[in-house]
Amino acid sequence: MGELSLSSRTTSFVGSSRKQSDPLTFNLILVVFVVSFGTWFSLGYNVVALNSTQMVVVDWIRMVGCGRLESSTPQNHSSPSQNHSSPSQLDLWCHPINASHFTGQDLIELLGANTELNSLWAVTATCLSIGKLFSAVTSRPMIKRFGLKTSILLNAVIVAVGTVISCLAQLLDSYEMLITGRIIVGFVVGSSCVLTPMFVAEVSPVTRRGALGTLPVVMFALGTITATVLGLPSILGNSWGWPILLGLHLIPVGLMGMVLPFCPETPRQLLLKTNKRTTDWARNSLIWLRNSPNVEEELQNMLQVMEQETEHRQISLPGIFRDPFLRSSLWLASVPFMAMQLSGFSCLSFYSTAIFSDSGLTRVEAIYATLGVWIVCLVMTIVSGGLVDRVGRRLLLLSSHVGVVLSLSFLVLTRALTEQLNYAWTKYGSVAAIFGFIVSHGASLMSVPWILGAELIQQEARVAAMTFFCVVVWLCELAGALLFPIVIPLAREYTFTLFIGFTLFTGSFIGWRMPETKGKTVQEIQQFLRARKAPFQFSQF
Repeated sequence: MGELSLSSRTTSFVGSSRKQSDPLTFNLILVVFVVSFGTWFSLGYNVVALNSTQMVVVDWIRMVGCGRLESSTPQNHSSPSQNHSSPSQLDLWCHPINASHFTGQDLIELLGANTELNSLWAVTATCLSIGKLFSAVTSRPMIKRFGLKTSILLNAVIVAVGTVISCLAQLLDSYEMLITGRIIVGFVVGSSCVLTPMFVAEVSPVTRRGALGTLPVVMFALGTITATVLGLPSILGNSWGWPILLGLHLIPVGLMGMVLPFCPETPRQLLLKTNKRTTDWARNSLIWLRNSPNVEEELQNMLQVMEQETEHRQISLPGIFRDPFLRSSLWLASVPFMAMQLSGFSCLSFYSTAIFSDSGLTRVEAIYATLGVWIVCLVMTIVSGGLVDRVGRRLLLLSSHVGVVLSLSFLVLTRALTEQLNYAWTKYGSVAAIFGFIVSHGASLMSVPWILGAELIQQEARVAAMTFFCVVVWLCELAGALLFPIVIPLAREYTFTLFIGFTLFTGSFIGWRMPETKGKTVQEIQQFLRARKAPFQFSQF
């Protein structure tokens, strides 16, 4: 979700010195809405699509495994030594349960007893992140080869293929199809983190980029809320409805596929061809977007900026690692990105319903609590936009770390009391702790890392650095979400102490080394970082 913050904030800064006079035309609003709805709504939707349906999907995987074991048993009856389906295995996979009445504790005990099932569920839940990692190395070549508009449309076709594969998994009794389809979908939503912000920035007037840049974030939040509501057991969060739930995000994707082909490519992508014909195409694109023939000044400004960019040789990621200063800046900026996911947010994204259920809520109550989490997350993302330039990046990050540690500590305490003493009030304390975590995390950890990533890295290395930061975020998301279902049956209520430890580490590092960048130009920040010679000097700007 945080991937858009960079484009929104840096581009709004560029336009802050100009008059807020650029019109918001129907064509401009249409194309930004359609692309945001077709990409970032799908991103948010898919992140939480399996969250509220975890119990029924786990039960389906168990039944598929049971059927395979039962079908293999008669073939091996004559040779007991070759019979891989022992009675204990059959009982483990095939004993009847009612998933609709399963509690969170029952689910954790089931997964804890069947490690193979637990591993399959962990991979199924996190394969979206695996697909995102693949997109990190393909997005920029795709843009270079096809341009933004065509790349987005190609991704729409790919996500449709992945979704169809996922939806057919239940019909064909193949959890491998579900995993494969989700990896393909993950590849597309990962690409959307790069393509959509670039598209919105390139079609928007400088003075409107900040406002229009928030629309994908809103669509992401609406996607998470929609998927959570549709995941209620009375709607599609049941044994027959979850494949349909996985497929409904194709509605906005289909709408985008019908509208976007009739919209022009972004002017900047057309200008990259650097010939007179494509300059005319770029002019026509601007005329369509601005609904006005008076676009020469904006077109010349674009050409000027592109000429300035060609004068500065871009530094690759290997080049960053070879330069001691750039390498140290890269690691400094990476720590807030690690904190974004290793504080526990990735686990909450994928498993919040199970966490609420294990805290003592019923499944329906847990889904409503998850819905509340995403609404609060949206509100805090909006609030953080007003705080970051008032409070400052460093102070806001440190405040979030304190709030996250306190919230997680209280969560461990209330879950321990629920587990050991079975107090009735403690389940509501656990819910309050999780909402406190969301408020604290949303205040800065979703947005500030992207701002610092742009401010701490010099212009020539920024493109490579931002790709690296995306990989860091997705790797941390994958690690946390993959290990969580494996660790929680073992550590139970103390699982969250791991996230407390990570948060204490990243918070200490930020307090020790991170400079305050509020009100400073990129040049001033770079000068300060170069002048800071003492390796153990505390960061004060």
